[in-house]
Amino acid sequence: MSQTWTQSDDAVLATLQDVVAIDSVNPSLPGGEQGESGMVDYLSRFFADLDLPYQTPEVLPGRNNFVATFEGENPDHVLLFECHMDTASAAVMTIPPFEPHIRDGLLYGRGSCDTKAGGVAMIHAIKRLRQAGVTPPNTIVYAGAVDEEHLFRGSRHLASHLKVDAAVIAEPTDLQVIRSHKGVVRFNLIVHGQAAHSAKPYLGINAIGKMAHLIIQLEEKLAALYATKNDPLIGHPTFSIGTIEGGTQVNFVPDVCRVAIDCRIIPGDTPQSTLADFVTIIDQAKATDPKLNVEFEDPYFICAALGTDEDATIVQSAASACKEVLGEAIIEGVPYATDGSPFSELGVPAIVLGPGSIDQAHGAVEWVECEQVVKAVDIYQRIMEKGIA
Repeated sequence: MSQTWTQSDDAVLATLQDVVAIDSVNPSLPGGEQGESGMVDYLSRFFADLDLPYQTPEVLPGRNNFVATFEGENPDHVLLFECHMDTASAAVMTIPPFEPHIRDGLLYGRGSCDTKAGGVAMIHAIKRLRQAGVTPPNTIVYAGAVDEEHLFRGSRHLASHLKVDAAVIAEPTDLQVIRSHKGVVRFNLIVHGQAAHSAKPYLGINAIGKMAHLIIQLEEKLAALYATKNDPLIGHPTFSIGTIEGGTQVNFVPDVCRVAIDCRIIPGDTPQSTLADFVTIIDQAKATDPKLNVEFEDPYFICAALGTDEDATIVQSAASACKEVLGEAIIEGVPYATDGSPFSELGVPAIVLGPGSIDQAHGAVEWVECEQVVKAVDIYQRIMEKGIA
């Protein structure tokens, strides 16, 4: 098949076009057939050309992380640059997802913004240092992770197998230094009732009705509780009921109702404390309604909030680099979670920093500003040169 897009003369943008053209939709999402293998192959060739060692540890069957090492003057201090290799589904896109056209300073395609732009900028920063013969003060590890768009299993594997002293996570932040973001707890809540014929509903216990009353109590009491908690950068904790299902047919009294709950937590809260708040409210509801029968399912997704101190070396190093390149440094927080969560959980100082806007991620038309991508290379290079110790 002939190539429908024109390769950029800029080496960084040309690499970004190469990787956007690789279908790496997460296999757990619609259309995700190839997985991240094409990205692993591309990164392997890239780092082989730089004569830098790399490994491809298997995380899931047929799905491997990519880890390259650039040894520094002080090999005992390791600075990680991490970017996920998978993308969101391309099923909703209204442009060709894997044809990385450049028009009016924007590079289009699935993953262009989220978050192949950041990963390409990271590896080109390493390439610049390598080709200039510069040895960084600390060892630099570049990692491409699988599964960020689903359950963060790639970054969890990295965090459990790599010993790092600080981490820079690539996500579209408009080149702002993100030192705080929310964590996530997701679980199912089930109310059990008693089936009966709808002609005699009093013979049964309507699980949907019981759930409806419980939801109202959860919304009211959690809103009051969360209003007392606040992070200066990312605000209050939140919770949302994303799905609800129950009943078998219209003339049955439903004997079960299930909801899926998504909680966003702030630094200082834990998944355990978040679940405990639900238990307290449900116990109060049971005390006033002896027929309320509620079952918790174990959380199927948990990730910690990120809360790195502003005076941490990695935050200040990144801020200094941004000021040198952009003329200013904005240190902020965001409400979404990232691959930084497993490292934060282990106490590793981490930031999130990358080109592009989160508003373009997962969209029907995804793009990234070319100028931001090029500037990101300069910023990452300066962070690598400054080091962390």
